[in-house]
Amino acid sequence: MKYDDILKDLGEFGTYQKRLYVLLCIPMVSLGIQIMITVFTLGVPDHRCAVPGLDNDTYPIQREQHARAVNAAIPIADKGTQLYSSCHVYDVINNSKTGGEEYTNSTHTCNRLVYDEETFGSNIVTRFDWVCDVKMYKSHVQMMFMLGSLVGCAVIAPPADFIGRKKMFMVGVLFHIVASISISFATSFAVFAFLMFFNGMSSTAIWMNGFVVGVELVGPSKRRWAGIIVEFFWSSGYFIAVAAAYFIRDWQHLQLVVSAPTVLFLAYYWFIPESPRWLITKRKYEMAETILRHAAKVNKVTLTSDLFSGNVLDSTKSESIWKIFTSLTLVARCVIVFLNWLVCSLGYYGLGLNVANLGGSVYINGLVAGGTEFVSYIVCILLLDRIGRKSLHCASMILGGICCTATILPVLYGSGGLTWLTITLALVGRAFVSASFAVIWLYSSELFPTVIRNSVMGVANICGRLGGVISPYIANLAMVIPGDFGRAVPLIIFGVSMVGAGLLALLLPETLNRELPESIEDAEKMRSTKQTSDASHDACVRPGNEEETFHLRAICDSDSDVPSA
Repeated sequence: MKYDDILKDLGEFGTYQKRLYVLLCIPMVSLGIQIMITVFTLGVPDHRCAVPGLDNDTYPIQREQHARAVNAAIPIADKGTQLYSSCHVYDVINNSKTGGEEYTNSTHTCNRLVYDEETFGSNIVTRFDWVCDVKMYKSHVQMMFMLGSLVGCAVIAPPADFIGRKKMFMVGVLFHIVASISISFATSFAVFAFLMFFNGMSSTAIWMNGFVVGVELVGPSKRRWAGIIVEFFWSSGYFIAVAAAYFIRDWQHLQLVVSAPTVLFLAYYWFIPESPRWLITKRKYEMAETILRHAAKVNKVTLTSDLFSGNVLDSTKSESIWKIFTSLTLVARCVIVFLNWLVCSLGYYGLGLNVANLGGSVYINGLVAGGTEFVSYIVCILLLDRIGRKSLHCASMILGGICCTATILPVLYGSGGLTWLTITLALVGRAFVSASFAVIWLYSSELFPTVIRNSVMGVANICGRLGGVISPYIANLAMVIPGDFGRAVPLIIFGVSMVGAGLLALLLPETLNRELPESIEDAEKMRSTKQTSDASHDACVRPGNEEETFHLRAICDSDSDVPSA
């Protein structure tokens, strides 16, 4: 029997698979939390220099005498929403006539600051003064998480094909526990950066290998649902992070509270099995059969006595990615697809990290951002097989980009009274880019032939990670450019890039109702006009390389599925 035939007899999404799938989706909540929590632990509150000699100075003005002292010592801000300069204090000289000290008109950067703790309480930025001359530390630390995720694709993913999905999943869990909890006790920028890097690597290991173990036990017709539902668990991490940050205003306690439960994931060593498909590729048939027969017992079905007769797994020879250079059509297609991956990731993570810079309540912004992401995934499920991959992806990119770019209008003409419109446009834009990021996994896989699909998707994933690495620097431009315009600049950059990438994607062919191309020649014959085939709706030919990466397992083993982003 073929492996997919075994799954059909087992039950494509029976009780056993549902339990395992939910169990494997739970760690994805923690991954979403670790991304979103940095919005609060690294949030930059309003701040100013402390009045020299005033040991009990606070950011809020306490009384008239306090106000006079602050007005005398701290320059008025040139731009922005703050009344006082963030990082400068007037120089002090001795008055020879009076024998006392007085302030001059010249300024210097101070070494002691006071912060508005109303929004974030005590966080990493306020604890270590990551503002003024070292304000980019925030972006560097967030970038290290994304860089760890990028490196994880190269370091964590390949060993899973040799030593097993479960083992690498548990390695990721161990990294995740140690790194996320240890962040609570970090005392320097170098330690923070190191721990964030390994936390990013662990996220890749957990996501990729956990996703594979779950999806490889799901039958072909159900894998679209398996690919999308996991996204809801990821997004729910946003809600948990916002709620926890609202009630816990000390960053160390907050990091510990959201990270300590990860210790429970160590129990997964006894609760989750190895992927039967992987075991079959390694010819460990007895172990694979034990897992499948246990699943059959839970599902209350009976499997044939001889499961592994004949060629259980299809095999198709793969080609090197360099094979695309034999076709100008595929080269152009790769450029467009890789750019869309980079921009999708740039917009998704950048807009997520930017919610603290939009104005209004960062907590409400975070909740709305998570809610709109939920809606976008539901829309993907409803429309993906109705209007097509290309139409849904391009529309999401272009409309999302227009929303983000349009934020310049209330900034220029709203006179500060249309902050709500800026926030609304930004969050709607993020909902669109969330949808496009979900669609691009499936769409990209269907554009390239089986012989190079693995390699192309691997490079596309790396391009997406690169977008994530860049995103913190763009999201935090408001720290460099003050005022309302500073808040709009990141949105404009995200918006223009999304519109540009979406327009370029219009040059790509539609893949809905088409058989996947097997060869270079098949891929070249695809045109931008919509065609239908006599094959079943959304037909998909599985790549034969059994050492393939997780996203290709999810995409190409079924007739209709949407892999996880």
